[in-house]
Amino acid sequence: MERGNVFSHGMEHSRGVLILIKNSLEFELKTIKVDKNGRFIILEANVQDHPFLFVNLYAPNKTNEHSTFFDEICEELDNFCLADDCNIVIGGDFNVIFDPDLDGNGRNPKRKESVKCIENICLANDLIDIWRIRNPNVKRFTWCQKTPVIQRTLDFWLVSNGMQEDIDNVDVIPSLKPDYSAIALSINGIEIRSHGPSFWKLN
Repeated sequence: MERGNVFSHGMEHSRGVLILIKNSLEFELKTIKVDKNGRFIILEANVQDHPFLFVNLYAPNKTNEHSTFFDEICEELDNFCLADDCNIVIGGDFNVIFDPDLDGNGRNPKRKESVKCIENICLANDLIDIWRIRNPNVKRFTWCQKTPVIQRTLDFWLVSNGMQEDIDNVDVIPSLKPDYSAIALSINGIEIRSHGPSFWKLN
């Protein structure tokens, strides 16, 4: 396993988020913002001289906390003075479903009010759900319960619309936890440089 920089917060609790950066990647950290409760981490950085904003989040389980959480994420994003060509990558467990017909199975899946907050984030920052864009009618769940059978797509990659051609692959893959699947995103649109690879992957 290749060593790299680790940016994490909240891992001492039962929940937490982190972002791993490979040493072989040219990475210049500009700003880091972490949530005191370990719910999100935001990195503003230059990767191979390209501006990026990375967000890893773990939304609350309680419905009455969802809108407040996503409003906070929206406010945090607004606080960054990003360049026009900055690519935004947001990934994690949103604990909501966008489309009850496609993202849920079992026990009457419902669309929560907090989804509007996520949609506002997408509209304000020109973000898209890249997996759903490429799989418009596919049912693929990231969380499941066996008894009774309940399946949900709770994990997403929201990325800048302008990144579509730079993304080689986005997929739902097995993970170590039996009830969750991982989401993987591969980006290969960064200019190749002699001192580092351009292909990199986020799980």
